[in-house]
Amino acid sequence: MNLADRALCADQDRWARELQWTVNRTGFGARLYRDPRFDLVREVEEVGRGFSA
Repeated sequence: MNLADRALCADQDRWARELQWTVNRTGFGARLYRDPRFDLVREVEEVGRGFSA
């Protein structure tokens, strides 16, 4: 079953890893792909909230 799951999502997983995204398996044939650069956006927004004009 694990092998079938990995085979099913192999192309998408490879593509996401080439983009340096995180890949989390959430179920059979289900993945959560995430670009970690969004963490940087969140950090910058939090710093910006500390400076109010």
